[in-house]
Amino acid sequence: MIKKLFIGLLIVSTFSFSISAQNTLSDDAKMSLITVAPGDELYSGFGHSALWVEDESKGLSVVFNYGTFDFETPGFYMKFVRGKLDYMLSAGRISYLINSAKAEKRSVIQQKLNLSPKQKNEIYSFLIENIRPENRFYQYDFFFDNCSTRFRDLLEDVLGEGLVWEREAEGLTFREYLDIYLADKPWQDFGIDLVLGQPTDQIADKRNEMFLPDLLMFHFDEATYNGKPIVEEKIIIYEAEEDQATVGFQILPEYVTWFLCLFGIFLSVRHHKSKLSDVWFNRLLFVITGLVGCLIFFLWFLSDHVATVNNWNMIWAFPLNVVLAFLLFKKPAKKWHTVFYALFGIVQFMVLGFFYTLPQAMHTAVLPIVLYFAFKSFNLLYRTKKMNV
Repeated sequence: MIKKLFIGLLIVSTFSFSISAQNTLSDDAKMSLITVAPGDELYSGFGHSALWVEDESKGLSVVFNYGTFDFETPGFYMKFVRGKLDYMLSAGRISYLINSAKAEKRSVIQQKLNLSPKQKNEIYSFLIENIRPENRFYQYDFFFDNCSTRFRDLLEDVLGEGLVWEREAEGLTFREYLDIYLADKPWQDFGIDLVLGQPTDQIADKRNEMFLPDLLMFHFDEATYNGKPIVEEKIIIYEAEEDQATVGFQILPEYVTWFLCLFGIFLSVRHHKSKLSDVWFNRLLFVITGLVGCLIFFLWFLSDHVATVNNWNMIWAFPLNVVLAFLLFKKPAKKWHTVFYALFGIVQFMVLGFFYTLPQAMHTAVLPIVLYFAFKSFNLLYRTKKMNV
């Protein structure tokens, strides 16, 4: 079964083959970039792009979509995590797109492209060739090869140097763009921030920021071909009503991590005064951060994801924390315990000092965890010196 990804475009094999029989368009054919606004779900939270081809004289109306994949792919989840999942070019009807967008309360915007018959046929022929079963699959990359960048690249290939992207870049990093779109999804934003590495903190130039459908649409608004606007008309096909619901109190990730930090410090103080053991708390925190570190390690070294390499979060989310949780925090303290506490504490203290100037922007919810690790390392170092572990 094909997953209705982003906008719910259905793939109909017979439909795909029927359009392939019509290799050329008439001079009156129309071609439009379709942009679907972001939705409430995480998979739809960044919007979607598609290309609509109409040719009334041939009874043709088809929407091409690069954002679909097959859930029945063998090893689906492992391929998805490793960045090896193939996405595909599919074709569907505009009614499917609009009805799905209406159901999800997402606006649909059409930009009619000012192209010559020859250019339209070049684009159409490319899509027809690439929708063939042997050509339709490609290895998806969220930032650099997705449903939006594919149409950007296609227009650039066909129009050549005559196409000029006039709009200036916003000057934001990839991570800052994600933060904007995930502003109402704090826990998803936290999780994504943890697994994305230093490449995500590069400034996105005008081409790269078109990985977002909204930005692709904005750049098309101002783009020119040989000095003339590439968009001849912009139409709002469907405008969704804005929700007026007020956002209630949310338990944010930073609330939780600050609670854990303060609770851990409280346990350490009580340990000193009343001999209340905080071993279970430290072991649990090490296990959790170690598991996060294992995921980071996997995505960095064992996957094809470009954006998950060089992840500085591994400084505190150390994979070996899972093992160290059961080797540390017990007496009698060994010499290597003392060495570890000293080195680990110094590293965490340095991260604190340079937290906002690191090459990678870390989520604010990470700060309390690093603070606690720095405190606890020197606290345990003091205890081992006093033989009071």
